[in-house]
Amino acid sequence: MKKFRKEKQGNIKGITLISLVITIIILIILAGVSINLVLGENGLFTKAREAREKFLNARAEEEERIAELEMQIKDNENLPENTEKTPAGTEVKVPSKWLTTTPAYVETETGEIVKREVVTSNVRAIATGNGEEVPVPKGFYYVGGTIESGVVISDNIKDQNKYADYKPTEEVKEGIPAGVAYNNDGTVNIENSELKGNQFVWIPVTEENYKKVDWNKVNGNDYDSATWETQTHSSEFTQIKKYEGFYVGRYEAGTSGITLSTNVDFSAQNTATNWVNDNFSIRDELSSHTLSGKITSKAGEIPYYHADYFTALKLCNNMCQTEYVQSGLITGTMWDVILNFIIEGEDKAIVTTESYWGNYNEENSTVAYTSVQGRYATVDANDGNMTSAFQPSDTSYHYGIRTTASTEDVKKNNLYDIAGNLWEWTQEASYNNNTLESYMLRGGGFHNAYYIYPTCYRAGNTVTSTYTHFGFRPALYIM
Repeated sequence: MKKFRKEKQGNIKGITLISLVITIIILIILAGVSINLVLGENGLFTKAREAREKFLNARAEEEERIAELEMQIKDNENLPENTEKTPAGTEVKVPSKWLTTTPAYVETETGEIVKREVVTSNVRAIATGNGEEVPVPKGFYYVGGTIESGVVISDNIKDQNKYADYKPTEEVKEGIPAGVAYNNDGTVNIENSELKGNQFVWIPVTEENYKKVDWNKVNGNDYDSATWETQTHSSEFTQIKKYEGFYVGRYEAGTSGITLSTNVDFSAQNTATNWVNDNFSIRDELSSHTLSGKITSKAGEIPYYHADYFTALKLCNNMCQTEYVQSGLITGTMWDVILNFIIEGEDKAIVTTESYWGNYNEENSTVAYTSVQGRYATVDANDGNMTSAFQPSDTSYHYGIRTTASTEDVKKNNLYDIAGNLWEWTQEASYNNNTLESYMLRGGGFHNAYYIYPTCYRAGNTVTSTYTHFGFRPALYIM
């Protein structure tokens, strides 16, 4: 009995010793792992040190950014006041209304959070030569024009002040010329074209007057063909309240910067069926087509025709996205404000019954264009097929598409082809059939008569529609 107990006690001691050894080994392993976690290359101390370095770098960058912004405001204070004698194109003090005060928080070494007020501006104020100034977003440059005639800006510094002191000649009766040089075959001579960048025109409007217009019936024609979205989206008022205006593309969206995955050539597309063609659609649900590049807003361009709504929306959104300005598809309110801008000083009939200054189908038209350059193609009236290229020397009437700024006769207030050349998609919803699957097109197309479809006409169409005479125009939103 005693022997059994001794053996049992001995076994217990043996098991306890083994357990102790194993425990020690495990502790040693855990200690090694812990030390590595704390002191190793990727240990806690290393990560803590890296986190502190990142914090210090971020704080330094934030302080540097704040110092840079404050320096810009100091520079602004040193700029001259704008007067009626200030030459056009001169950078002047930014009006206080265009400045933005935002809080900035900087953490000190002791961990204290210090709040600072930082005044910033996303625009430069540029004098137009008559005591007025316009906000020019950073990354853009004043080309010329007044608020009344239409201020033109460009995203290319080579265009800066190009027409700041421009005086219209008899040949170019209004505003800034398109500045396009053409080769003998009618193609654009890029090297000799005067303006290099994408161009936009300033449309002045107060918050009170930024609203849609019901153009009503004129001469028995219903110029509001569809039930349209009468309200203006609240987001549109942000820049209107601050800057009292907006920028819109000087031309219909151009295609020289676009390459389609299908290798479709805009200048040689002759395969429309009853006007419809989806080769230029990039909406995923409709097509596997993709594209590279961005649309343009330049003279002498083949416009982006055969555009459905989603293609127009996507391409406009992708055109320009910076911290200072973003692009988008023109809205219905913008369109109505543009028309009011155009008819100031002129009879309202110019946009309701007499829009003959646009490229429309007029079988009995006596409208003569003084000079037509770089026109694109004639179109079969029955099926929409493009049958031949325009001859640049031929100024007679043709049924088809013209390149942007083909003639000064289609310009008003430095904007081209607001009446024709293509119907232009807008972000104004159409409530036809009680759905939101339709949006409005404005401006009229080359195959329509102006007295039936004047510039103010609202043409609702489904978002998937794509026709030879459907295009679009971008706008800019100052942030």
